[in-house]
Amino acid sequence: MVSATAEPRARRAPGVKSLSLALSVLVLLSACALAPPRHAFRMPAVAAGDEPAIVWPAPPEIPRYAFIGHLYGESNRTRADEERRGFARFMAAVVGLDGQQGDNFDLVQPQQVCSDGQGRVYVADTGRQAVIVFDETLGEFFVWNETNLNIPFLSPVGVACAAEAIWVTDSELSLVYRLDRDGSMLGTIERGVLVRPTGISHDAQGERFFVSDTGADDIKVFDKQGSLIDVWGNARDGEVGLNGPTFVAYHDDRLYVADSLNARIQVFEGNGDYRGTLGERGLYIGNLTRPKGIALDSDGNVYVTESYYDHLLIFNAQGELLLAMGGSGVEPGQFLQPTGLWIDGRDRIFVSDMLNRRISMFQYLGSN
Repeated sequence: MVSATAEPRARRAPGVKSLSLALSVLVLLSACALAPPRHAFRMPAVAAGDEPAIVWPAPPEIPRYAFIGHLYGESNRTRADEERRGFARFMAAVVGLDGQQGDNFDLVQPQQVCSDGQGRVYVADTGRQAVIVFDETLGEFFVWNETNLNIPFLSPVGVACAAEAIWVTDSELSLVYRLDRDGSMLGTIERGVLVRPTGISHDAQGERFFVSDTGADDIKVFDKQGSLIDVWGNARDGEVGLNGPTFVAYHDDRLYVADSLNARIQVFEGNGDYRGTLGERGLYIGNLTRPKGIALDSDGNVYVTESYYDHLLIFNAQGELLLAMGGSGVEPGQFLQPTGLWIDGRDRIFVSDMLNRRISMFQYLGSN
């Protein structure tokens, strides 16, 4: 196994000093910003007493997954609204429209998702240049962006939830923002440390954050203050070299990395030692071509979004394929370029179905 060591902090690019000054001003402006407007919504859920209408695998096999619904935004205000929205998207796809129906404020290009265990779900939306914060308890969602909170997002991709902050990567600005639960800016990881940050994951016990630097082909490790403490998976060793890593997931003292251009999942121990790979390149269902999102459930099963062929692939801890869901389309369980993945403490599975402009939600029913 290969042990990774910390690399020296990258040199500051020209203009970093002025950028830092500008960001300091933005932090002050953010603290003075008005509260973002609230939008009503209803979190998709299977009503009490209802039998799940769509399950995987199909009967007579024992179902392991149930479809919950799609999270759009304002179109989720009532169950009837959601059903009409789904039908409108289906018809728009049939006749070749773009799927934007009516004046509802909905997701546009959802990327990574996370939840904080306190009833909030955060979605990085590159199309909105914003983070959309869904509060299940209040039945409202808020929009964090430059207009509402003076946060100049350009391409927010990754989002990670911690007790003290919400971390958001911006791939175009080469920054990571640290925000409090109200969306006020606490600080940034400056340009010059990261090239093109995308996915991000939180190690709560070790108080670390793992950022996938797609432009540098490595994983950068930061402490909770945003200081660089380690670099993993760079190409000095051909076996563990990363090529275009995107999303990451930290679970049970292991980091899982979507090594997208190498068409595999790489696994590292919590100390940075290389553990192995999951999946291989191929054209059959269960093979990988462009893996993106990655998450793990309470039983240690590994979920991967295969964005090129629009599948959600589920593997056991040994890397054996258990189930493949999806294929291209707009129906429940179908996807159009799925990206980020999140599994919350209730084993609800959130899939960023990017080109369908929605989050698809499923319930893991357990292995028994």
